[in-house]
Amino acid sequence: MKKLVYVIISALFIAACNIGEMEFDDLQLTPISGPFVFQLGETNYVMRDLIGNQTGDSLNFQEDSTSLLTLVYYDTITYNTPDEFIRINDIVQTGATNPPAYPAGAARQETFTASFDLTYDPEDGEVIDELYYLTGDITIVTTSDIMANVDYEYTIQNTNNVNNGDPVVLNGTVNNGTNNATQSLINHVTRLTGGNNTFTVDLEATVNLAAAQSLTGLEEFSFELTYGNQSFGLTFGRFGQDTVQVGDQQLEIDFFTQAARDGITFGNPTLTFDFRNSFGVPVEAEFAGLSGRNDSIEVFLTGDIVNIPPVIAGSDVSTPAVGVPGETVQTVVEINRTNSNLVNILSSSPDEMNFNVVGRSNPESLTAQNYVQPTSEITAYVELEVPMEVQLEDYNEIGGYSLREGFNANNLDSAFIRIVTLNELPFTGTIDIEVQAADSTVLFPITDTNDPRYDSALAANPNQIERLTNIPAIKAPLISIS
Repeated sequence: MKKLVYVIISALFIAACNIGEMEFDDLQLTPISGPFVFQLGETNYVMRDLIGNQTGDSLNFQEDSTSLLTLVYYDTITYNTPDEFIRINDIVQTGATNPPAYPAGAARQETFTASFDLTYDPEDGEVIDELYYLTGDITIVTTSDIMANVDYEYTIQNTNNVNNGDPVVLNGTVNNGTNNATQSLINHVTRLTGGNNTFTVDLEATVNLAAAQSLTGLEEFSFELTYGNQSFGLTFGRFGQDTVQVGDQQLEIDFFTQAARDGITFGNPTLTFDFRNSFGVPVEAEFAGLSGRNDSIEVFLTGDIVNIPPVIAGSDVSTPAVGVPGETVQTVVEINRTNSNLVNILSSSPDEMNFNVVGRSNPESLTAQNYVQPTSEITAYVELEVPMEVQLEDYNEIGGYSLREGFNANNLDSAFIRIVTLNELPFTGTIDIEVQAADSTVLFPITDTNDPRYDSALAANPNQIERLTNIPAIKAPLISIS
């Protein structure tokens, strides 16, 4: 500053006077004293930087009217396996009868009849009310040891044409051997009654006896009936209780991976499952297999949401028709700090969430009426919301300013560090400051009162040290997360 003043004054004299007439012996310059302020450097550390700006296919940040940031992860889980509620493989049933004894006589035709109650059994014995076929065939293989032509006709009373209600009728002729008869099940429905999956097959057979030919009554007429290659557009019944895998997938939580922050406790996170169920089957959702996992630890979900599993409502059994999807019913389940240990799971800094959600069908009634269609599914829209109301434990950020060569601090009386907090997120913290040499050796610990060098510096100049150590903590208003 003195040099600058001197130069300016010299320039004024040179402009106003003859150089030869100037004398400088008596020129007096008043020393300038007081605070000299210069900026060592500047660092902007905003708490928003703590969470970064990660975005991706399953991650977003939302900001409400109060500028509260919320980290949002979302995913979709779809379950569409009707066979886990009811599986129907090929149905194979048999029947046999002995025609009456007929004495020898003139050539003639003799007719005999029989009725058979057969069982249409699903794989796990569910009770069936109605089956609407998309594909399939019904086949009867008839075997006869009668030494004559037998014209037969089977009427399957419980399997009918959807359009006109006519039952399936299979016929043919057999003579001391076998004969096959087949019909498509497309546009057909099987209706079973009595709650025991039985259906009735009526047989009418005509034996063409030659002259002097007789039957002893020991001859056998038998059949094997098969419902094969079946697929169903709609199945009604009472399906009982099954355990199904509603969801089994992972959501990558790259917030913790990218930010690499430990010791974070979130105030009020929520994990929401928005279930949309078009199965006519209510399902109890068991969340005991849900967990957060990183390389070193896996924390499973616990709490009331696990102990008292919620029920995903089923679609109304009166809503579907053949070829028309049934209504979709919505059930929203929220997992939060009051019904679970979700806070602890997130505090473990997981890099993935495992949604291993098991379902138990018909939890309230084993005789409830159900339905399934090929289009039936349970879709869960999963949303993990983490409001950035956080606690940080043992979190550190390190920064520094480099004083360039030529700076002489011998006459430095005091220094001030100004810390301005921007309350994008509420937080408190402390500052530790030290002076280091170029090789990072600590020359003077300004804020560490436990360092012995602090005591010696304090003894040498207590006033200076007092001023240097008067550094406030970072502080901003807190939001309670308890």
